[in-house]
Amino acid sequence: MSVESLLSITLVSPPRSRGILENTPEHVLDLALSRLQTVGIKLVEWRHLVDRRMGVPALIKNYSYLVPDALVPQASHALTDLGLPFVPPTKFEISVYGDFAVRGHSHRITQAIDSWRVQHLVIYPQSFATLADSEFEMRPPSHLLSPGCAPVLVPTAPAVYASILRMMLQYDKFHATMRILQSQLSELIGYHLLGLSGGFIDVDDDEEWERWDVNRRISDAVYLVRSSGVDEVWRDGEEWMGDALAEVVKTGHTEHLPHRLPR
Repeated sequence: MSVESLLSITLVSPPRSRGILENTPEHVLDLALSRLQTVGIKLVEWRHLVDRRMGVPALIKNYSYLVPDALVPQASHALTDLGLPFVPPTKFEISVYGDFAVRGHSHRITQAIDSWRVQHLVIYPQSFATLADSEFEMRPPSHLLSPGCAPVLVPTAPAVYASILRMMLQYDKFHATMRILQSQLSELIGYHLLGLSGGFIDVDDDEEWERWDVNRRISDAVYLVRSSGVDEVWRDGEEWMGDALAEVVKTGHTEHLPHRLPR
């Protein structure tokens, strides 16, 4: 074969397979959820996904789901096999997020690894949220307008509040996990129970307070959470939750809620 013939040969590289992380984070998440459902793992939306369903304008960076405790290792292995790297928490993340960092199994769903752009799918054991199967409803997923995965489970609104109050009993008021629970509860009360577009109104701003008719909103919200006890929403022995939640609605203070004493 002549030199000219050799030079005329065009070397074509074989097409490179498209890695899963080359998709958008939402589509990577959709593929991951579908894989978990295919192997029989039920998924429960949690944290920011639920907050957003309840009216909190949450910007979701990490997507959190509960799975049965015994299936957490299987779920994490399935995600790793799919090509989603497991990312252990750093000491800094543990100091800021407490058990939300420790108990979660995070898998990266983005090519980017820098702190500004990286996103994760986080799997938590269901017992961490203290939620029972009877407190879930089957709903369409909320991560995409047209998801490919099957419907997922979602906690009812009363169950979300009860879960937060129940989790608070496990931590002292200075624990990082407690601070996050307090913040979440405040946002849910402002956006979900009071229906305030900004989540809160400055108590010293009389004009805004009157314009938003905050006193009526508080009265309606207090009635709602207290009537939940009548409808047997709270578990046996947890009837105190209605009064405790009503007090937070009235005062805006979460620091007086029951908690574990410091060791």
